Amino acid sequence: MGKTLGVGGVFIHFKGDTKKVYDFYQKYLGMDFSAYGSGFLSGQQLMILTFKRDDNPLMPLINFRVDDIEEIISHLKEDGLDIISEIEDYSYGKFATFKDPFDNVVELWQANREEYIKLVEEELKKYKKNPKPMVE
Repeated sequence: MGKTLGVGGVFIHFKGDTKKVYDFYQKYLGMDFSAYGSGFLSGQQLMILTFKRDDNPLMPLINFRVDDIEEIISHLKEDGLDIISEIEDYSYGKFATFKDPFDNVVELWQANREEYIKLVEEELKKYKKNPKPMVE
């Protein structure tokens, strides 16, 4: 059966102007940012930390990295859970979103590590040239 490998993203909402929040955490904690937030790429860890989230009730709170997204989604469907978005395939990985039995929205991500790192490096460069967050 498929399993979780770690956390792929945490989507929280910090108070304050997004740009000022990003600037503060970059200055005082040395966090690099892209328009999507900050992330960690050390060792096997791939993670994004988003400091602003929209009010969409289907926006996940957390993203779990998994080893076999097809198997996990199949198992969730067999048990009648609400699949919010079917598996979507991107160059940097596969994603799907579901609701757990407690009505929490959760995203799954089967990462393509090399492509993801290239994407993040590009996003970091773009943000440094024009520091504007995606979500205000």
